Amino acid sequence: MNSEIDDRITKKYDVKKRLGKGAYGIVWKAIDRYTSQVVALKKIFDAFRNKTDAQRTFREIAFLQEFSDHPNIIKLQNVVKAHNDRDIYLVFEFMGAILKYQCIYFISETDLHNVIKKANILKDIHKCYLMYQLFSATKFIHSGNVIHRDFKPSNILIDSNCFMKVCDFGLARSLTQLTEPDETDPTLTEYVATRWYRAPEILLASSTYTTGIDMWSLGCIFGEMMLGKPLFPGTSSLNQIEKILSTIRAPSDCGPYYLIQLIYLIQSLNQCI
Repeated sequence: MNSEIDDRITKKYDVKKRLGKGAYGIVWKAIDRYTSQVVALKKIFDAFRNKTDAQRTFREIAFLQEFSDHPNIIKLQNVVKAHNDRDIYLVFEFMGAILKYQCIYFISETDLHNVIKKANILKDIHKCYLMYQLFSATKFIHSGNVIHRDFKPSNILIDSNCFMKVCDFGLARSLTQLTEPDETDPTLTEYVATRWYRAPEILLASSTYTTGIDMWSLGCIFGEMMLGKPLFPGTSSLNQIEKILSTIRAPSDCGPYYLIQLIYLIQSLNQCI
C-alpha cells in the first residue's frame, strides 16, 4: 500500500486502510498526524493527462469548494499535489458508521449501496429522512445552476445517525459555463451516470438535458430503497430503455388520482422529520 501513496501524504497522514477503488482513483481512511482527525484520502490518477481529465479534476474541486457550506455535501479539506506532478490527493471529512458484522461492531465509512444490500436495516422513517436530506442537497446544487450527473447509492455516504452526504462531483457540470462561447443551450454529450440511474433522455443520446436528469436518478434511488433492489437493472443501454418503457407506460385517464397520491407522499416526507 505504501508504494501507492506519495511521501507528501504519508508525512502528514497515517494511512490505515483502503476503502475503495474506481476508474479514476483510490480512497483510503487515514488519520492526520498533527490533529488526530480521521479523514478520507482520494487519490486521482494522472489528473491532468489530457484536457478532458484536467477539466474533470478542476470541476470536481471547484464544485466541492462552492457547495461545501451545505450540511449534506461532503467537505473537501485539502488538496495535495504528488511529487510526480501527475497525481493529486483530495482530503475529505470522514463519514463514520457503526456497522455490525458477525456480532462485532466496528466503525467504517459506508454508503447507501452497502446499506441497501443489508436487508431490513432501513425503516420507513430512515428512508424519509434520507430522501429529505438528498432533496435538500440536490436543491442546493441546482440553485447554483449545476447538475451532479452521477447520483447513485454508492455516491451517498451515511453515518450511524442516518445523516447523509453527497460525494463525487467528478461528472458535475455547470449549465452556465459551457466550453463553447457561442453555445446558448446546455448541450452536454458526455456519457454520464451509472446506467441503472440514467434518465431516458441520456439513454436516447439527447444532446440537451437539464437538472431533470438528477431528479430521475433520485427517483431510482428512492425506488431502490423501497424495493431493496435496483428499480431498472438493465444489462445494456437498450435493455435499460426496454425496462423503463415496460414499467412507465403512456399516461392514462387516472392521471389526476396518482398525482394526488404523489402529493400526499411528498407531504408525508416532511412529517417524518
